[in-house]
Amino acid sequence: MLRTSSLALAALAAVAAWPAMAQERGGLPLQAALHGPAATLGAIQSNRGCPLSTTTVSVGVNRAFGTGDTALQQLGTVSPASPKGCHPLVATQIAAGVNLGLGRNSFAGQSINVQGQRGALATNLFTRGVNAGVGAGSIASQRILNQVGH
Repeated sequence: MLRTSSLALAALAAVAAWPAMAQERGGLPLQAALHGPAATLGAIQSNRGCPLSTTTVSVGVNRAFGTGDTALQQLGTVSPASPKGCHPLVATQIAAGVNLGLGRNSFAGQSINVQGQRGALATNLFTRGVNAGVGAGSIASQRILNQVGH
């Protein structure tokens, strides 16, 4: 089960990262957004060098295997700022975590915080988590936040 979950998260991270590696240029300068649809279309077509999209991916895997083990993980991601005067058309943020307390009397604690930028015309948030205390007397605690605005 652990191997399957890890492989699934790795595949999710790889697929989500592909758009980030293929960022296009020609997005929306801030002034164009303030002057209506015709100005917006003109700004997109004129290829002014602003990113069309941003993608932020944060994935954490935390596990406590042995008897009495404690495993703690904190992961924080802040999406980078756009060039001055630019806002992406689409922002995608992915926050995913697997947190497992597998050993007897073990404790696994995980906290993931993703902070994305404001100003995109569309923002897609994907937040998923698997949290399980499987061993006798084990405890698993998980917190995943996926927020927009900085």
